[in-house]
Amino acid sequence: MKRILYISLVIVPVSLFGKVTMQNPDSLFALANKYYTEGKYSEAVTHYEAIVANGKVSAELYFNLGNAYFKQNDIAHAILNFERAYLLNPGDDDIAFNLELARAYTTDKIEAIPDFFVVKWVKSISNLFSSNTWAFLAISSFIIALILFMIFQFSGKYLIKKYAFIISWFSAFIFIVSLAFSVSQKNRIVNSNHAIVTSSAVSVKSSPSESSNDLFILHAGTKVETLRSVGEWCEIRIADGNKGWLPKSAFERI
Repeated sequence: MKRILYISLVIVPVSLFGKVTMQNPDSLFALANKYYTEGKYSEAVTHYEAIVANGKVSAELYFNLGNAYFKQNDIAHAILNFERAYLLNPGDDDIAFNLELARAYTTDKIEAIPDFFVVKWVKSISNLFSSNTWAFLAISSFIIALILFMIFQFSGKYLIKKYAFIISWFSAFIFIVSLAFSVSQKNRIVNSNHAIVTSSAVSVKSSPSESSNDLFILHAGTKVETLRSVGEWCEIRIADGNKGWLPKSAFERI
């Protein structure tokens, strides 16, 4: 496993001995990291999960939590948290590395339907940065384009006007692309419809009923796409396109 991150969080409540108390966020996160480095992975998980439960999350927090679960040999929850970290920061190589490493320990080896090469290429570019980074690039390029356009309007020199015009249009293009990628990444986070199977083994049903036919079996750590819900059941699709129904208790959403 690659690195554990030592970072500062904003505000964090912590759960100790089943009760929620308030503690300095930096000292709390440092304590969780201390437990991790001492090999007390259960205590580390408890502290990281307390932060998550109160909504103060980050890619780094999910990454550390995934590492702690991995050390406990809880591969499903390790993958779940690496996926959450990757969703927030897809450009982080360590997150991607640990996610792939954890996936290697899963039972189900499902061959995914490949994306059209253009879609794959666009996704690879979009995943270079997080939504916030793309937003920063969009704002920066917009400001640059605006300044250059003003120079184009008011400069009396031909060469300056020429290059200001060309670069301003290039900056405007970067603004549009960055804004589109930022919105796309944000939508992926807010409207995430994927989940990780956390049950050790579960039968996928042909309809939302225990008495319906078994279609196939999924094991802990497998990623599924959630489609629609009926009561306590959810229709899911796996990477190879096969569909079926799972009880909601068998998975956790990313």
